[in-house]
Amino acid sequence: MGKVTFVVEFEDGKEPAVNGHTEILGGRLCRVAWLDVIALDDEGSCNCVHDCLPPGNQQVLLFDANGEGWIIGWRSLWYGPGQVETGEWEWSFQIEGMTDLDITHWAPIPEGPEEL
Repeated sequence: MGKVTFVVEFEDGKEPAVNGHTEILGGRLCRVAWLDVIALDDEGSCNCVHDCLPPGNQQVLLFDANGEGWIIGWRSLWYGPGQVETGEWEWSFQIEGMTDLDITHWAPIPEGPEEL
């Protein structure tokens, strides 16, 4: 199946309710990213994975340069006998089955609102 990426800007508070069964243009919605949740570092930018990596086994926002955009994922550390880290790791993602990703940047997930 082919996939198309749309970027749509909505007024604050007027974002549509969407779920995995939402139909759009004859297809089914399979991913949604609300980009205004991105946390930036002190300089106002995100972290390049070539400069520094996120902590192991901690969920962060990851940027895929191959078209998925921002997704939630983490760096899964590999362990050997006695639960000793081997130094190797791989990217894991909140959405299963994602392949052919080119993770170039990451940012911490911001804290939730204080009042709900």
